[in-house]
Amino acid sequence: MPAVILIVLVILVPIVIMVQTSFTTIDSSGVAQGFAGFANYRRLFAEPALGQVILNTFVWVIVVVGGSIGISLALAQFLNKRFRGRLLVRWALIVPWAAALVMSATVWRYILQGSNGILNRLLMDLGLLSEPIGWYQDPRFSFVSVIAVGIIVTIPFTTYVILAGLQTLPEDVYEAAKIDGAGASRIYWSITFPLLRPSLVIATILVVVSVFNSFPVIWVITGGNTGNAADTTITWAYKIAFRQQLDAGEAAALSVLNVIFLCVVIFFYFRAVNSERRRDRDSRLQVLLGRFVAPIAGTLQPRARRRVSSGRLGRGWRAVRPVAMPFFGLLIALFFLAPYIVMFLSSFKTGAELFSSPADYLPTTWVWQNWIEVWTRIDLLTYIKNSLIIAVISTALVLLVSVPAAYYTARHRFTGRGPFMRLVLVTQVIAPVAVVVGLFQEFLWVDGVNEYWSIILTNAAFNLAFSTWILSGQFESIPFDIEEAAKLDGLGDFRIMLRIALPLVRPGLVTAVVFSFIQVWNEFPVALTLFNNPSEGLQTLPVGIQQFVGLQSTEYQFLFVASLIAIVPVVILFASIEKYLIGGLTAGAVK
Repeated sequence: MPAVILIVLVILVPIVIMVQTSFTTIDSSGVAQGFAGFANYRRLFAEPALGQVILNTFVWVIVVVGGSIGISLALAQFLNKRFRGRLLVRWALIVPWAAALVMSATVWRYILQGSNGILNRLLMDLGLLSEPIGWYQDPRFSFVSVIAVGIIVTIPFTTYVILAGLQTLPEDVYEAAKIDGAGASRIYWSITFPLLRPSLVIATILVVVSVFNSFPVIWVITGGNTGNAADTTITWAYKIAFRQQLDAGEAAALSVLNVIFLCVVIFFYFRAVNSERRRDRDSRLQVLLGRFVAPIAGTLQPRARRRVSSGRLGRGWRAVRPVAMPFFGLLIALFFLAPYIVMFLSSFKTGAELFSSPADYLPTTWVWQNWIEVWTRIDLLTYIKNSLIIAVISTALVLLVSVPAAYYTARHRFTGRGPFMRLVLVTQVIAPVAVVVGLFQEFLWVDGVNEYWSIILTNAAFNLAFSTWILSGQFESIPFDIEEAAKLDGLGDFRIMLRIALPLVRPGLVTAVVFSFIQVWNEFPVALTLFNNPSEGLQTLPVGIQQFVGLQSTEYQFLFVASLIAIVPVVILFASIEKYLIGGLTAGAVK
């Protein structure tokens, strides 16, 4: 019941308000003028930019999702092998995942700077460019640029989800395949890929939702510019509501269409999951036995085929593998760490040196004063305090509500259990930015804008779904015999949950805590809208440090210092629980 109340008040009510607003005439001051019928929708469909924005949205989702999953499949296979330095590569992937998209997009904005950006200067120094390109300023390149960044920052999460799925695959099947003489390619397409399909379904749906709802990458890199060359329906709805037209009615109409699209995605997700479960239950064992066990039982000939298939290529690879695997791992790690290395080195440069030509890739003089001066340039300590208060309380509220809900739904069959779990999953795919127009109006009516409690409730509600879903999966894996023994010893349900069940689901619990905390710590669009009063010091860290971004110039050296202060703690936290992270994903959302 607490979970349902939180979801209804903070997610469903804003959606209802948003639908109502889409049929209401609202002036630029936010005052409702009466029923508008379909006028807001007609005005939306008459917008000259609508066709371009819809096309951008489909291209953005398809290319970023397809590109990130394709690369992640190979990368997860690579990281599933044992080699020296594998932990370093995993940690390198954690950095862009743990870092706020606002911070990552900020450093990419600097790298892609038009006149003297570091990418242009590097390409010109190598003789690959004769003149600089406005990667995000020029409409010809802006959308391609944000797509490339979108793929790069999406790969880590997708890789970890697929890697978690790989680690659930049975080893005995691979041993049988090797004895049967199957080569690496045959093993992958006949065993790994079919068995990995459930993980791929989950990875795909989560990435589709994440990419569709993506706001910071496009918004920060393009600077929320007045053009629509790189806009998707999410960023354009925000511009209509809060930047350009200031038309809440038209923005609500577009937001309703966004929510409808997300509901269509989740509908197909339900169908895919149910179909996969039936196929998995009916045919997996039969296929595996027919393909591998029967040949092993009937003949020893596969052993000869295995020796032939290994050949010179196999012996050559085994000879160079101890060196090649760490080498490729190092290249991968450097690729994902490169933007943050740029951020770190640039934090010690002067403003002039940041854009010097020819480029100074290393600081000529290490300006340590930047790390001291940043605390006086903006009220950084207050922003850190605000983010910490909101993240800690929101995470505690998520656990307080999700743990009992997950435990009860996992251990009991009751009327409404199915609809509740579907409600949880539906709310997981609806990001706050998709309903930010309704959220703003709801909290405006109850005087909750620029109040701690409103943003805490919002963050808790939108992070509740993941925590409930992953913990429910882990609670279901606990044998009932353990709890029956505890009941015989006189423990009630609540004490069994606390003393027996919770210690047994530690990986999922740690994953839920870390995910919730980092999601709240890094949250940007809702904080930009609901908690943004700089005169009163009411800003979170991701929003507050954007004060260094000006209309004419950006003080990147101070922006990077503040970004590193925000990134380093969560990266360390993420890295410290890396082994629990995969375990939590495996036992919950993937398994």
